[in-house]
Amino acid sequence: MKRLSLMPSARKGHTLDNNVAPAPSWGRRLAGIEGLRAAAALSVLAYHVGLMASDEVHAGPVGQVILPVMGQGLPLFFVLSGFLLFRPFASSLLRGSELPSFRRYARNRVLRIYPAYLLIFSVASLAMGCVYLVGSTHGFGPENVGRLTDPAKFVANALLVHMFIPQFVMSGLPVAWSLTAEITFYVAVPVMALLAAGLIRRGMPKATALAVPAAALIVIGLGVSLWGHLAADDLGYAQLIDFAFGQTWTAVLLRSFLGQADLFGYGMAAALIVVLLNERGVRRVGIPAKLFLVAGAAASLVAGASGTMPFLSNFAGVASALLLLAVVLPSSRNDGPNRLAAVLEWSPIRFVGLISYSIYLWHLPIIFWLMRRQLTVGSSALALPFNVVLVLGIVLPLSAVTYYAVERPAMRLKKRPAKRSDPAIEDRVPSAS
Repeated sequence: MKRLSLMPSARKGHTLDNNVAPAPSWGRRLAGIEGLRAAAALSVLAYHVGLMASDEVHAGPVGQVILPVMGQGLPLFFVLSGFLLFRPFASSLLRGSELPSFRRYARNRVLRIYPAYLLIFSVASLAMGCVYLVGSTHGFGPENVGRLTDPAKFVANALLVHMFIPQFVMSGLPVAWSLTAEITFYVAVPVMALLAAGLIRRGMPKATALAVPAAALIVIGLGVSLWGHLAADDLGYAQLIDFAFGQTWTAVLLRSFLGQADLFGYGMAAALIVVLLNERGVRRVGIPAKLFLVAGAAASLVAGASGTMPFLSNFAGVASALLLLAVVLPSSRNDGPNRLAAVLEWSPIRFVGLISYSIYLWHLPIIFWLMRRQLTVGSSALALPFNVVLVLGIVLPLSAVTYYAVERPAMRLKKRPAKRSDPAIEDRVPSAS
């Protein structure tokens, strides 16, 4: 399928503006992205290990503040997806060039998500018996874990559409709900690109037109979060779990793309900032600006954890976008990575980032497997780091195997863009939720 040009005066093989300068070299492959993925995956893993701790731990400062903050790796994953997937479309529209191929985009997304997911879901469900059988209405513990043998539920989980069906909500791999939200976003990205292109055709400035879908997602996500907070304000704990994670339509909404929309929107906004600077030839962002971004990220996370806990994920999304900008914006004149990105490019960190998708999929089945055999090291706050190391000791090699055996071969099936100057879908740093 040929690339689509949605600009009114663009001819095949040409752009609207032939005077646009080539993108700076940092616009192609962004250093530090894999390191951010590593941080996101490890924080989610540590959070879920902590959830299995005792009630005494949950009632203390570890459970009330530290664990929720540790769990904010997922907003970072969503922000990264919004950034990486919207960036090539935004770049194309700003430059007046043809949009990336929708067919290639769809194929790449399928190859990125499904091969590893189908393998790990099948092994965890059929061989290990370590997936949820019912939604979290019945508790988060391993007593609700086993082999998913219901045919309809199994197929719905395999296709990642189970989160659209209240009776199937939160069954299967516990983290799979986020993949359903992610896939819905994948579908929405080309639609939003078409919307922005239509606004540009009607005379709206390009930057403004591209900001519209990002702003819309932020408003939708914050609106759903606010509604959920107000609607659940008077609920007891059991009712709250049912409301947010049970077999209810409210759980379908809150766990959906709409419920997480602002997180994707923050990533899209970051992408727009990057491509705007890119098109204007900005090759360096000063250290004070970088420090401001890092300080803003820290302040957002602290604000979310200080009296606004119901909106912690929303604040974490803002923090993630600011941190992302601090990592990807260049601060050296030789087009190399800035210091923060260079740290995240350290080989061990980057390797964990490469296998982060498998880590994300494997870690909860492994936690369930260890707990079933009573192999964890206690359930106190002091035992938490030991249990994290124990889980990592199994998950890291297992994830490396699935990455090299399944993920990387699947990604090699992606076709390379015909022109390196085109704003390609991020092949080298694929989205992983």
